[in-house]
Amino acid sequence: MKSILKKISEIMDILRSTLMNHLASNRGHYESKILKDLLYLATILKYIETLVPGFIKYGITLLIVIFIVRGTVNGFAIPYSITYIVDGLKNSLSEVFMRGVYLLIISGILFAITEILLMIYFKRLTRGIVVTKEKLLNSFGNSDRNNNHDPDDLVGRIANDVDFVFWNINGVITTLLPNLFTSIMSVAAVYSFNHFIGIFITITMLPYIIYTELYSRKAETYRLTERRTYSLSISYIKNLIYGEKVNGDLFKVLREWNISVDKILWLDRYFWSISLTTALGSLAGIALLSSKELNEGRINIATLSGLLSASLTAHFSMVNTMWALCVQGQTVAAIKRVAEYLDIREKKYVIHR
Repeated sequence: MKSILKKISEIMDILRSTLMNHLASNRGHYESKILKDLLYLATILKYIETLVPGFIKYGITLLIVIFIVRGTVNGFAIPYSITYIVDGLKNSLSEVFMRGVYLLIISGILFAITEILLMIYFKRLTRGIVVTKEKLLNSFGNSDRNNNHDPDDLVGRIANDVDFVFWNINGVITTLLPNLFTSIMSVAAVYSFNHFIGIFITITMLPYIIYTELYSRKAETYRLTERRTYSLSISYIKNLIYGEKVNGDLFKVLREWNISVDKILWLDRYFWSISLTTALGSLAGIALLSSKELNEGRINIATLSGLLSASLTAHFSMVNTMWALCVQGQTVAAIKRVAEYLDIREKKYVIHR
């Protein structure tokens, strides 16, 4: 198992290096905020690997393998199991019916096994939080860089931002990967049922990328303000409780925090409202096309049930995939606050705007 994971890790490392070098050599031609954020995230993951050996080689690689398995089960096997069950019941074919039941049972077992295996990744993640905080504290002792920053803000960076960064990176990865693989396999399932509807569903999923790009361009600015004011409020509240001098206006900071959070929440509403409208509108179109294909004899009722199941899974998985990239856009803001005090050489990996 370790040898397989090591081989996959080596392939991933080659692909990552190739992508970064290609983007760096064409920096003037790429303006996508999503791509820049992904590149920055890759930088941080590579840095975490230096703090917690095996984080990428075993943790992230295992995560990818697990979510490929889950994506195949969720996006391909389950729609087919529904098709078999409906076909078996409609035509009184017990063998076909049981094939669908067995597929569901096997799917459940695979989900249970992979859930336990995720602990290999999570143990390295929590270790990374501890090691990063230790490194931050050591950097303040060995450098005078912190003299140029507000010490009240630094308290929040160590106490809160590190946890925020790690758990949000985890949220991005554990939302992005399973939903991406599930969406891909669901679209493949739709194509296997009917090519024409497969082309239609592919086209209707493209707008999500535009929504996410627009979201990401705004989110980082708002989240930077939110993280800064949140950090300041932690220190100010502590000083008030202990009767110490407060080096600023707590209530002004809280108002700034409130405004920035409201802006983020409005962005969230924009993304979800327009994405859900697109998803359900697209599914209505798929239902109409499916009815036409059914009436013309190109698909049957059993195939229709699997096709609609796969289409529903594909669209909502893609929405969740893009949402993970939206969260990534927010997380980058907090990462940069922490990265100021870590020996991360951004220029080697990251394209600056």
